[in-house]
Amino acid sequence: MIVLVTGSGGFIGKNLCQNLKEKSDIEIITFDREDDFSVIEKNIESIDFIYHLAGVNRPKDSNDFYKGNSDLTKSIINLINNKNLNIPILFTSSIQATRDNDYGKSKKIAEDALIEYGKNSRVFIYRLHNVFGKWCKPNYNSVTATFCHNVVNDIKLTINEPATELELIYIDDIVTEFSNLLDGIVPTKMEDKYCYINPTYKITLGKLAELIKSFKESMNSIQVPETGNEFIKKMFSTYLSYVPLDELVFIPKMNIDERGSFTELIRTESAGQMSVSVSKPGIVRGNHYHHTKMEKFIVVKGNARIKFRHVITGEEKEYFVADTQLKIVNIPVGYTHIIENISEDEMILLIWCNELFDKNTPDTYFMEVENEENKSNGHSRN
Repeated sequence: MIVLVTGSGGFIGKNLCQNLKEKSDIEIITFDREDDFSVIEKNIESIDFIYHLAGVNRPKDSNDFYKGNSDLTKSIINLINNKNLNIPILFTSSIQATRDNDYGKSKKIAEDALIEYGKNSRVFIYRLHNVFGKWCKPNYNSVTATFCHNVVNDIKLTINEPATELELIYIDDIVTEFSNLLDGIVPTKMEDKYCYINPTYKITLGKLAELIKSFKESMNSIQVPETGNEFIKKMFSTYLSYVPLDELVFIPKMNIDERGSFTELIRTESAGQMSVSVSKPGIVRGNHYHHTKMEKFIVVKGNARIKFRHVITGEEKEYFVADTQLKIVNIPVGYTHIIENISEDEMILLIWCNELFDKNTPDTYFMEVENEENKSNGHSRN
């Protein structure tokens, strides 16, 4: 399939073209503001689908709104009609198409021309909300891109009306829907003659600024944002795309003693934390139990013996694990447990815990696994 993408060098165009390049059966013809219309004219008869993303939104002369939005759209339609072709067109309009300004008017004229063309061909007119995501130009027409850029570069944010509510859509949701149209998948949301992207996310300018500032703080700690929340996940990915490559590394605190080392790697508010333990040969760690805290052990280097004993019944279980076959061992509550390095070299253990460590309430009680005298009356140990 051969597709034409106008505005391929823009924010949405870059992301869409990259997505289409990942498909083996798509050939892309691009058209941008520096290209002559002859690029479209000489290829039009071979084109199977048009993504008409080109547009003007911040010109010096208001007449350029009409040249770049409605006039270009009409020229494409006239070319197709004069050749007696039938090519599906997707057009990126805006929710501002209903407003009484030159940008909105120019988009509405383009919409109306496409609606007329659509009487005999497939047309998808997408009225887009505020878009955010990677590769968006800051200080242009995206508040999210500007906030991310400014926060990364320690530039003060200027917010006159923090209570103003935005309705945002994510670039990958747009690209996925646009790409799916080539496979015959219908738009996810249509009202009257217009298509809309789902989902949308509503947030005030003030809250958006606070969220993006929190991302900068998290970059210098092991704390991870709440990426289980779809909006926060997408916004954090967006923020990360603006961070300079030489600022992507953070060194966590490593606690070293005669046994080896222990390092907390990742802390989350909703999904616990991840740590790594390095033990020298013969070292036994543990000899404690938990009431609510549960862990998962994964030995990624070396050989280990893991043993549990029920703190009341004395029921026991022993596992031998090695890096030759990675195994995830769940550590149940109410069982005192140990892990022993039985390798001739160091053992590296990854530990996931369902809650964040709190030294004031550690939920960790000392009880030896292999000494019968310590089967009961455990006492707290940090």
